[in-house]
Amino acid sequence: MRIRPAVPADVEVLSRIALAAKASWGYSPSQLADWHAEIIVPAESLARWFTFVAESEGQAVAFAQVSQESSPWEFQALWVLPQHMHRGFGRALVRHAAAHAAARGQGVLAIDSDPNAEPFYLRCGARVVGQVPAPIEGSPNRVRPQLILATSAT
Repeated sequence: MRIRPAVPADVEVLSRIALAAKASWGYSPSQLADWHAEIIVPAESLARWFTFVAESEGQAVAFAQVSQESSPWEFQALWVLPQHMHRGFGRALVRHAAAHAAARGQGVLAIDSDPNAEPFYLRCGARVVGQVPAPIEGSPNRVRPQLILATSAT
């Protein structure tokens, strides 16, 4: 595994990773279509946010984006190709992002999590600080967990 900064040529593959990962959680095709614009990676986001790519055998298989535009800094994305889930790529990206933030004086990172990703973030050491309503068709009580992950700067 290698983690490197994203480059503009990565945008399409990062979007494919994000779309495949979100689809793996069993959301309906219509719901995924509704979220499409929020899931894909805008090219300009690479210049705005810290974006890290995890590679396996020279191929991008996961990525993370962290916005430094808010306080605390916030994960904007963390996606792993479904066939590479549970192999340490996501955890490595969380650690890398936390170390990057800590080196710049950030004590915590905020996470607006999909409910399906909450257990992963908790295993990475994040803690729940709230939730926001996020109803979807067929799941009117759905919420998005709000989490905080301490970095080594704390």
